[in-house]
Amino acid sequence: MTISTICRRSAFPAFFAIVLSILSLAPPAASAAAPQDASAAAPQDGKAAPDLELQDLTGNKVALGSYKGKTPVMLYFWATWCPYCLSARPGVVKLRNEIPKSSLEILAVNVGGGDSLAKVKRFEEAHPAPFKVLFDAEGKAVRAFAVQGIPLFVIIDKNGNIVYRANELPADPMKHLKQ
Repeated sequence: MTISTICRRSAFPAFFAIVLSILSLAPPAASAAAPQDASAAAPQDGKAAPDLELQDLTGNKVALGSYKGKTPVMLYFWATWCPYCLSARPGVVKLRNEIPKSSLEILAVNVGGGDSLAKVKRFEEAHPAPFKVLFDAEGKAVRAFAVQGIPLFVIIDKNGNIVYRANELPADPMKHLKQ
């Protein structure tokens, strides 16, 4: 008896159709994704950025609101296990080396569900970053910025408004800050 004979004589085709229709209804997972447009997620360009406070890897608190009125900020949401995040990292390092902190602060926010503070510290010891690395242990930043795929880049002007939001590192972040 061949497989096609078994499939025709059994309930396999109906079962298979039911499984496929159920799977098509499932929402997509919020995990690492290839670069895509993140503009459909809240908060949007032109809106005020949510204020939040996270700890850096040494335990110091960093409040996003402390930059308002002073310096624009680029948030780089990432995880140690995300290949797209890691491939974007050299570009972020290059930006940090080209643009002074007084013109743009870069905050790398680790949002990895599989990451622990110890794991992120080990990663940073092996691959030191020339920018602040924050750890989102409770998912506050993920919720506040509706992070649905990483890497995610959000540029906030010095007035506290979002001027760029996408899964791709902008080639010239300062272009989004010129008004």
